[in-house]
Amino acid sequence: MNSLRADIGSLVTSVKALAEKQGQSVVDLAHDAENHVRDQTKIAGESVEKYIEERPLTSALVAFGSGFVIGMLLSNKR
Repeated sequence: MNSLRADIGSLVTSVKALAEKQGQSVVDLAHDAENHVRDQTKIAGESVEKYIEERPLTSALVAFGSGFVIGMLLSNKR
């Protein structure tokens, strides 16, 4: 009976250690994904900023047109 308790205790300890290791792997993957998304967002933002600086009139017209279309789609008057 003592041998069985010792084996179960060892098994519980092993499972706990494995779960902690897997949990840390998930945390590491989440941090890597966060950093990747942050980098991609920064690159996209810089690209948009550059486009707006190079073509201010076009950017303003696109923003106005998009807002107008969305406003028409969301209005209750038809």
